[in-house]
Order: sequence, then structure tokens, then C-alpha cells
Amino acid sequence: MKIDNTLKTSASPKVKDTRREKSGGSASVSQPSGVHDEVKLTGDATRLRELEAHLAGLDVANPKKVESIRQAIADGTFKVDEEAVADGLIKETIDHLSSQGKR
Repeated sequence: MKIDNTLKTSASPKVKDTRREKSGGSASVSQPSGVHDEVKLTGDATRLRELEAHLAGLDVANPKKVESIRQAIADGTFKVDEEAVADGLIKETIDHLSSQGKR
């Protein structure tokens, strides 16, 4: 398999000027070709990153509960709560349909 190196040889745009505005931490970059890119990070984006990092560190499985369910299935004593399953399906369907209507 041959790797195409054409991207490595192409000239990349050089950054002329980097400015940081005081309102909201946005940065602007001027490029020689006249193209203007701007990135604005809000407090929400920062909070989202913090929450993602926090969630990544959480253990979602309760080993004792998993083992007790596994044992109940093996013993044949596990009972499914049909009403809870039906309620969950109905709620998910309503949520899905309402999100479809917002598009």
C-alpha cells in the first residue's frame, strides 16, 4: 500500500496575527489569503468539557447489582416488571416523536 504524501508538501497558511478579545475569550486569526476564521468558546462549552471529563471517570456498573441479577437469571427467579418496561418504552417513544416534530 502506498501512502500519498501530497498534503505534506503543500504549503500551509501562516498565522500573521493572533488577537484575544476581552469579551468571552474569542480569538481571531488573520491569514495571508484574506480568509478570516474566528472561534468563540462560551462558558457552556467549558462546562460541557468539565462534565464530559467527570462522566468519563464514573463507574456506571454496580457490581453487586449485576451479580445479583446474573444469579437470579441463572436460578430462574428473575422477574421482569412488565409495567416498568412498558412505561419506559412509551416514554422513549413520546420523547422520540416530540424530538422529530422539532426538526
